[in-house]
Amino acid sequence: MSEPRFNITVKDMGGWVRTYLLSGEPTGELAQYLSRTLAAWMRKNPQLRVRFIVPISSNGDTAELHAW
Repeated sequence: MSEPRFNITVKDMGGWVRTYLLSGEPTGELAQYLSRTLAAWMRKNPQLRVRFIVPISSNGDTAELHAW
């Protein structure tokens, strides 16, 4: 039995952070995976403080998270 594989990445854009699906097709809600990835990045960077997180939607589904 093979499990679907996908990659979500966090990219530092110099003042804001972009969390998005890099490749693959996840099962379930992508928003949950994006949120968990962003939370892990925040734990790795405790010196930074996130003030705003904006969900970017495509066809009614969350496709990316942008954080400042």
